[in-house]
Amino acid sequence: MELSWTSLLPSLLAIVFAIVTRKVLFALIGGIILANVLLFWPAPANIAYGTLDSTWETLIDPGNMLVWFFTLGIGALFGVLEKGGTFKQFVLKLERKQWIESKRRARFMTWVLGVIVFIESNVTIMISGTTSRPIYDRLGISREKLAYIVDSTCAAICILIPLNAWGAFNLTLISKQGVDQPLMVFIQSIAFNFYAIFAVLLALFVALFDWNIGPMKAFEKNAVPDQVSKNPWGDGPDETATFGKGTAVVLTSLISLVVMVPVMLLITGNGVLVEGDGTLSVFIAIYIALGIASIGTLLTQSVNIKDIAEYILKGAWNILPLAVILWLSIALGGLTRDLGTGEFLASVLDGSVSLWMLLPLIFVLSAITGFSIGSSWGTFAIMLPLAIPLAMTLGLPPAPFIAAAISGGIFGDHASPISDTTIIASMASGVEHIDHVRTQLPYALIAGVGATLAYAATGLLM
Repeated sequence: MELSWTSLLPSLLAIVFAIVTRKVLFALIGGIILANVLLFWPAPANIAYGTLDSTWETLIDPGNMLVWFFTLGIGALFGVLEKGGTFKQFVLKLERKQWIESKRRARFMTWVLGVIVFIESNVTIMISGTTSRPIYDRLGISREKLAYIVDSTCAAICILIPLNAWGAFNLTLISKQGVDQPLMVFIQSIAFNFYAIFAVLLALFVALFDWNIGPMKAFEKNAVPDQVSKNPWGDGPDETATFGKGTAVVLTSLISLVVMVPVMLLITGNGVLVEGDGTLSVFIAIYIALGIASIGTLLTQSVNIKDIAEYILKGAWNILPLAVILWLSIALGGLTRDLGTGEFLASVLDGSVSLWMLLPLIFVLSAITGFSIGSSWGTFAIMLPLAIPLAMTLGLPPAPFIAAAISGGIFGDHASPISDTTIIASMASGVEHIDHVRTQLPYALIAGVGATLAYAATGLLM
């Protein structure tokens, strides 16, 4: 079809609707319907058929089926670990290791926990927050500082070490845009993920040197050492009966998940890691870890097969909205390609907007979207189908554009008061949510400004 500004409308509708309503699902549905209206107007029957056909074909695509089951699998895995009680025992054991006797070591321990537990952002937050909180109370470090450190390392690390749901989610979005060697390009984009890199390094600097700015100064000044650390999980005999065994189940399942991903990449890539099937590799690794977690929980906890099945179903149900977001975003991405959105943007921007401005613009737009809807994944789903075709049409490397869209989503989500990770960080650290938002925002803005300048510099060098 002839290139026109109307090809932008489905994506713009999704962005604006998501910002106004904070409902990513409805925003994506609206974008899909509008795209079919533009493709088939004025034939109502064709519009209805196109809407149903595009979503159905995306749903039943064999390549996508792995992604749906993988996404549900990650929810099932953490459902078993959490509801089965092994994760609770794991946290309890870590909390009892009160060998950290200085403030700097305590802050650094929290940062290290956030870095090494890169499987899932909310798991990172819960482990870092709940294990560090009693130590912070005992040493007189503000819980607001704890909330900042755990929140700054969760999503940022998950996207920088993408052997997890984050990696599979974005790899799928990238591959559906027709990128050659999507896994290699995704790996290349990590080096350009400036906000995530700056956020993690800034959190490390704060942990080592106790740098306090803005409202954080007052909370740190008022923090009082407390020699009595209360165990948030309780300390009854029933909870510690299978203490060591429950911890072993968590560690074994998570370690197997981390190890099996590169192993399967090597197998599916015939010995070449970057040529492996990323989606299939993560899919197999997830279900191996789920099997280990289920069998281990049966052997070490007072549960039966019926309980395990219930935990699996509840975990999968809790993560189902992410699978639906991914499904709809892939459908919308295919429709925007049919409309020639990338080609039109390239034709407009070519000569009218300097190339060095493109990356900062994508980063800022993604940040605004992420901040407004409180979802980094929702932002990825909306922005990647715009950024990638733009780069490919202009003949530019897609990796920096992918990174700008992802990095902006991380920034917006990190700073957003309605983000689930921000809320969970407040809960895990035991602080008032608005206090966490206020104390964290100055640090996030510093990293955000640095990332914007870095993208401008990258654009000048392209």
